Amino acid sequence: MKNYAVFFAVMLSFLLPAQTSAGIQYSLEDEEQIARVGDLTLSRTLLDIFLHKQQKAAQASGKTLTLQTILQQLLDDALMAEYARTHLTAGQLNPENRVAFAASVERHNRLVALLRGYFNEQIVASVNALPGKNFSSLVQWNPELNVERLNALIKLQPGLTIDLTPEQKTAAAGFAVLNTELAEGGKVSLLDIYQRQNVQGRLALQSGNLDYLQQQTRLYVGGLYVLNWAKKQLSKADWQALQQVILNQEQRSRLQASMGINMDIHDDNPALRARAARITDAELQAGYNEHKDDFRVVERAKVRHIRVADQAQADAIVAEIRGGLSFADAVKRYSIAADKDKGGELGWLKRGEKDRTWLHSVAFVQPAGQVSPAFRSPQNEGDVVYEILWVDERVDGYLPLSDEGVRYELSHELARAALQQEMQALQKKLRNDADIHLNRRLQPQS
Repeated sequence: MKNYAVFFAVMLSFLLPAQTSAGIQYSLEDEEQIARVGDLTLSRTLLDIFLHKQQKAAQASGKTLTLQTILQQLLDDALMAEYARTHLTAGQLNPENRVAFAASVERHNRLVALLRGYFNEQIVASVNALPGKNFSSLVQWNPELNVERLNALIKLQPGLTIDLTPEQKTAAAGFAVLNTELAEGGKVSLLDIYQRQNVQGRLALQSGNLDYLQQQTRLYVGGLYVLNWAKKQLSKADWQALQQVILNQEQRSRLQASMGINMDIHDDNPALRARAARITDAELQAGYNEHKDDFRVVERAKVRHIRVADQAQADAIVAEIRGGLSFADAVKRYSIAADKDKGGELGWLKRGEKDRTWLHSVAFVQPAGQVSPAFRSPQNEGDVVYEILWVDERVDGYLPLSDEGVRYELSHELARAALQQEMQALQKKLRNDADIHLNRRLQPQS
């Protein structure tokens, strides 16, 4: 772990510029306690765990990550999550997900990955100290587990749904795949494993895939081992705070989704669509003027081509041209097209032509003065041939604001920016209104 004196030295500037008027109190005296907001107390150990998790990703992207950044993130998560709990409906906070993994499963997996990454060496040493250096001594598989029993318990029933029937759920909950002290209640039931799957996994289990069931059970037991091991290393307060932080991150994400902002913003998001619908013509014009280069397109391209009948020959010709053969000589030598004697000239291909062919599309993405790779013609356009292109010249233009596609993309980009500003304003307000307690050693010297 990091040197404590160094830790406090780098923390001295935390929050001060942005929150001089906030309810910050330097009231924490325990050296391990760094910050408290609401019921959440963040310790130095927890900050180290999250710093370790994010440091590699930050380094890979060339960014610098500090303990101040981590502390700010965790406090912001706590404030936004509290706002989410008081402003979102139960359905928004806990949306039903019938295709992907359940939220509880994702929380479990994130917690396991976080702890495994931080305590990896100690956990590996702990496993190696077990009999057989694996979990076998900690589990007892149910001797009645076999394909026939699996099919009898949860075989997919005919109908429009892949969900288990109520009777199947009861039966699966009562059937132990294995017994282990690592699991709450001393057993891992078939329902435990089923509920941890996405739709593909559930179908695999309902199809009687015993190998898949055993593989998923081993993964789950491995995760339980990590959690049980880590729980013994951390204080009770840190263990509870760690789970709260994981939940805060999830609920912050729910809040962002409800506002139309997410890590993966989807155009189908209702909040984003509603905000986009309120973008005015004046805002669109201003946005278009500012981001006009985003709508640059190729208006015309002067193109020559070589047509051959098979992929291998086409690839060989491309290699020969890249090796020094002129495109004009390659046309004369190899092309089977009717325009061979005219140098393979296709002339100017225009973006707005009514009778555009597939060659327009590939020609417009080719840089001028370079041989293209070989392109295979579509199946529905006569005999399959392979085309090699050479663009002599390109003329660029801009899609007009009157284009429906431009208006759609631009309105959504402007809406996204507006929503992000609203989110940042909310975050700033929550920070300023928050009652945050910090360690006295973070207090700036007068």
